[in-house]
Amino acid sequence: MRLTVNGEQRDLHSPPLTSLLTALREELDITSPKAGCNQGGCGACTVLVDGEARRACLVPLAAIDGASITTVEGLGRADELSPVQAAFDEH
Repeated sequence: MRLTVNGEQRDLHSPPLTSLLTALREELDITSPKAGCNQGGCGACTVLVDGEARRACLVPLAAIDGASITTVEGLGRADELSPVQAAFDEH
């Protein structure tokens, strides 16, 4: 399984039915998506999958092979925050 995560090609070795949330946090050590309700209701795990907001806890890896994933870490550069990051920083 291969994904582009925050602009970098990444190979994943988790089973195909593993949630994207679990793979991001446990295999790739990307911790911005959070495990809240694990039912897709709270939005704490939201990431962009091919530019579309998705609840990572509900997305099995098998459904997104080859996709582009963007997490909060991928939204801006260290020297320039994205509008979303700036809003979090301000509040």
